[in-house]
Amino acid sequence: MRKYVVPFLSLFLDFIWINAVVGLAIYLVPSLPETAFGGPLPWSAQIVISLVLLSISRLLNLSLGEYLLSYAVAEWEAGVRLRQWPNLLLGTVGVLSGVNELVRGTEPGTGVPFLFMVEETPLKMVAITVYGALFGLGGIMLLRFATGAKLLNGALLASGVFVMAVNILFYHDAMVAAIIARNENQGRLITLEAAERAVALSPYGFVLLGVMAAILYFCRERPAAP
Repeated sequence: MRKYVVPFLSLFLDFIWINAVVGLAIYLVPSLPETAFGGPLPWSAQIVISLVLLSISRLLNLSLGEYLLSYAVAEWEAGVRLRQWPNLLLGTVGVLSGVNELVRGTEPGTGVPFLFMVEETPLKMVAITVYGALFGLGGIMLLRFATGAKLLNGALLASGVFVMAVNILFYHDAMVAAIIARNENQGRLITLEAAERAVALSPYGFVLLGVMAAILYFCRERPAAP
């Protein structure tokens, strides 16, 4: 099974970062989609562009995903049958979380609270960007089975508990407003009651973080070089 999962995961990781770059390019040069499509670039068109670029990168034998998973592949080819799924699972989640946080910087402000900050100030955006970059780094280190990966990701999970607790205890109304604003930015309407129900589910995030911490316990790091 591993021989099929790792190539698919490599392809998925490549698509994620390419799609993020395409989104960033659209944000930095909005005139490009307006010229080509006469308006904002449809989500489906961005996906198609990302898939085309993914195909080109593979034809040119350029793959970030293959690099990130090279240690896992090397272990498999060497006949090592130690567990890899915790690293692959949490590493992928970490990369996705990091990319998601970085992409948030290109979206219209929604007022999502973060570390006692609600307004979309430069300080808040820098903090979110750094936080996202750390999550991405943590994911990369897990995928690479790097030394120190468990320590960094453990610290990030602990910080996630703190951030979530602060938001739930002090920023309920801001979280509701942020959900409504995010849906409006994406062209969807959501009622106040639906947003309230979504926020009411926030405490279950602690359960998710607990599950991730349990999986992190089983993650591995490559042996130290002699």
